[in-house]
Amino acid sequence: MKPRRFLLFILIVITLLNGQNKPQIFHQIPEKFYYGQFDWLRCVVDPGDYHLLKVSIFIKDQTRDFFTEYPLSNDNGLYVLQLIPEMLQTEYLIYFITAEFSDFALLAFPPENPKEHPVVVPIFQEKRAAKTISTREVAKIFCDLGQKIDHVQNVTIYIRYGQSGRFISEPMAYQKGRFQYSVRKSPGKDEKLYFYIAIVFTDQTTLSYPSEEFKKYADYRILMGKRK
Repeated sequence: MKPRRFLLFILIVITLLNGQNKPQIFHQIPEKFYYGQFDWLRCVVDPGDYHLLKVSIFIKDQTRDFFTEYPLSNDNGLYVLQLIPEMLQTEYLIYFITAEFSDFALLAFPPENPKEHPVVVPIFQEKRAAKTISTREVAKIFCDLGQKIDHVQNVTIYIRYGQSGRFISEPMAYQKGRFQYSVRKSPGKDEKLYFYIAIVFTDQTTLSYPSEEFKKYADYRILMGKRK
């Protein structure tokens, strides 16, 4: 379900249940995630008669004993967290959500003993099919980081044509809500452009796509046609 449809559905449910005046967390559990991707977790909190202070999510995987807390951002009533590839490295993502209120009341999802009975979502290896892009006009490669990009210092794409040779670094420009790179070369017939992307944040944290052994398992696009 798309984020806005999910929010609309939850608002309708809240309206129907408004007479109870008790705080509630509404969350649609994802069926699955894909290894090493940027993905989202979302929920809606109805505070009822209480004053909501913060909403958090506690995350771990099956290799860890302890949960790590992350604050959820309020995006027009929808509380969201964008998962980074490092969170999706094992077979399962394990988490629970909490909402804290001004009178020290605490609500959780799942509601009963969430640390012992958290949400468990499987993580799958995505089989990326090669995408074909036409270079007759302008071929572009995009990198979406969502709306929260305040702490992004730069995004760099590393490219090469064909399976051998060195990767060349090029900056990705931020335009219309996403980072993008315009392919400058006019390729030969059905030439493959291999690439990986590195994102550097202001605290010098670095992420990359693909997230593991990117030089060996770089993503690629098949470039069709010659530019006029």
